[in-house]
Amino acid sequence: MNTTPQPVEQRLYKISSAMERLEVSRATLYRMVSRGQLVLVKISIGASRITSESLALAMRGRKPGE
Repeated sequence: MNTTPQPVEQRLYKISSAMERLEVSRATLYRMVSRGQLVLVKISIGASRITSESLALAMRGRKPGE
């Protein structure tokens, strides 16, 4: 039996795309990250993305882990 965990594929949104979907400013988006409302993933120096799961939850007014 193979017990190796399989990677979970998740879409990552550019900051600008997440801002558009939530209809918020860059400052508000980063404030939401600070409050734990969005999950930010650093993919390289100067490049960050927002997870699709946290974005969907934020659009429903919930936080990741709730």
